[in-house]
Formats: sequence, C-alpha cells, structure tokens
Amino acid sequence: MKHSVLSIIFLIFAVSGTAQQVFNFEGETLRYNAKYGFIKGGEVIISSKKVKYNDVDCYDVKIDMYSIGLVNDIFHFHDIFRSIFSKQTLKPYKFIRDAHEGSYSQYEEVVYYDNYVESSVNGRFETSDRYYDIVSGIFALRSYNWAKLNTNDVLVFPIYFDEKIVNTKIVYKGKEKIKLNGKYYNCHKFVPIFDGVKMFSKEGVSVYFSDDYKRKPILIKVNFRVGSFKVEYVEK
Repeated sequence: MKHSVLSIIFLIFAVSGTAQQVFNFEGETLRYNAKYGFIKGGEVIISSKKVKYNDVDCYDVKIDMYSIGLVNDIFHFHDIFRSIFSKQTLKPYKFIRDAHEGSYSQYEEVVYYDNYVESSVNGRFETSDRYYDIVSGIFALRSYNWAKLNTNDVLVFPIYFDEKIVNTKIVYKGKEKIKLNGKYYNCHKFVPIFDGVKMFSKEGVSVYFSDDYKRKPILIKVNFRVGSFKVEYVEK
C-alpha cells in the first residue's frame, strides 16, 4: 500500500486504546480546512454512523479529504478512508481506501480477523492480534483514559500499517488553550514521534483535541523544515 505525505498527515494517529472510556460517536460529522500558510488547499470531512456488521454493533466511519483551488490545480488529490469497527472494542472488521493522488490511484479493501488480515491488493498478512487501522485508531485515542496521563508520558502502541506492524510513539503534552478563527478552545495536546523522518522540524506534528466530552480533533499543526501546514476544525 502506498501512502502519500498528505495521507499520513491527515491520519496522523492510529493507536491502541487499552484503557478506554465509553463515548458515543454515532451521527457525528466534523469538517476541516487544510491550509499551507494562508492558502486554503483542501477540505476534510469525518462522518460516522451506526451499523451492524456480522451481527456486531459497529461504527461506520468515513474520512473524505480532497484538494481545492490552486492546490488542486497543482496537485489533485481525493482520498477516502473508511473503517467499520466495533462500538465496544473499537477494533476493526473492515477497512477501505480509495486513493487518487496526482497520477497515482488505488482501491483496497482489508478485512480484519483475530490473527490475520486479508487485503484485496496484498493478500494475507499474519498478525498476533486484531490491530487497529488508521481510522479506528483515531477513535481509540479519543476514547483513551486521558486522566491517567501525565505531561510528557509516552504512549507506545503496535498498529497494523502498510502491510507491517509499526510501534507508534505518542507524547502527551498536557492541556493547552488555543485560538482558532477567533474562538478559544481548551485542548489536550499530543505529539507523535517520527523516527528517521527528515522533512519535519523538531516538533514536527502536534494534534489538539477538545477538552470536553466530545474530544473532537480541533487542530493538526505540521511544521516542515520550510513552511507549515494546518488542518483546522470548522465550527458549524
């Protein structure tokens, strides 16, 4: 599976939630603007609904992200990531990626089992557990028991990503108030660690979740060695 930098930035968190709390994400729709500097170059929509899959109560979550305006003229992209995962465990049953990035395109379906995954592109991959995909992992982090975290605690989780198991490291940076489009948000800040990735500055990526019962992703900041990139929540 090929993943562009844009895809990895938008779907920056894919983590396990072993210390979960119960949240209701049914019927949620979140909208975002993607900006490079002052230029709005894309939009992201995250939507969720409740479904039955193999007689299990699940969420069906879709992340739709696409380029607009000048960025679209230079580099067109339209990626759709979809995951069907258990409401109780947040573990996935099916993952779909429909990617169109410049001249590259790919459609893939991945079905998850307890000890292997089956990809329509890459075939069978053996695992020792039912790991999260890159969509259900976002909701697992939102359901994590943040009350147990202290500033600079490091979370290390194995995830299934790109036909291999990757140990994802995330640093909890505590609470922070941020201003976005004239409004203040109380947030929890997380910083993922990208070993060996040279395109980012020292604190390459920061993600802010609202400090309330919804725990919405409010802001993703990506600091390159030259320039910066933001994905900003759009208030209804």
